[in-house]
Amino acid sequence: MTARIILVDDHPIILTGLRALVLGLPDLEFVGQATSASQALTLVRDQSPDIVILDMGLPGMSGLTLAERILEGAPATLIVMLTHYEESSYVQKAMKIGIRGYVLKASSSDKVTQAIRTVLSGGIYIDSELEEFRSEWIRKLSHAYSPAPAAVPNGTLTNRELQVLRLAAVGHSNKEIARRVGLGIKSVETYRYRACKKLMLHSRLDIIRYGASHGWILDI
Repeated sequence: MTARIILVDDHPIILTGLRALVLGLPDLEFVGQATSASQALTLVRDQSPDIVILDMGLPGMSGLTLAERILEGAPATLIVMLTHYEESSYVQKAMKIGIRGYVLKASSSDKVTQAIRTVLSGGIYIDSELEEFRSEWIRKLSHAYSPAPAAVPNGTLTNRELQVLRLAAVGHSNKEIARRVGLGIKSVETYRYRACKKLMLHSRLDIIRYGASHGWILDI
């Protein structure tokens, strides 16, 4: 099943690059692009996208204000903010609104792709350059969902499975986990799969909720 996506940015070059990226992902359906807030609101209303990639600095209306407007009318819409702004005030405002991803424009296309896939899978994504905000953001969002799955003792996991799952719970991608613990990505995927199977966790949100209930998000 493909996810419907809209791109919003007032810079044509960035829009062109984003569109090329999206068109290269078979599980996404590009349904429109906008260069202003008014165009974006019309597109969201007419196309009912699953996800919107949104620039922070739009003429006439900030991306944060636009995100609020979108979520007021279509609360199930997933929003990934793409921005130059690293200041804490912007990140905190995005958290408060309910934006699910925050990626810096200086980041690679791989990060944008990872953000899209993470958000669509039910998780959240914060650029690795904004490490200090990860735990706070994930903790906040985890409270918006149902309680964590029934607790299974951590002792059922191997040390490596526990290490990988704890890092996943605070928002690290498999690639980032591999770099931090000195493993290959395939090994990380295997440890994560085994841990989730043992704990009966079926999605990224399950991992986040489980981590929150066990204090991992506060600890890391």
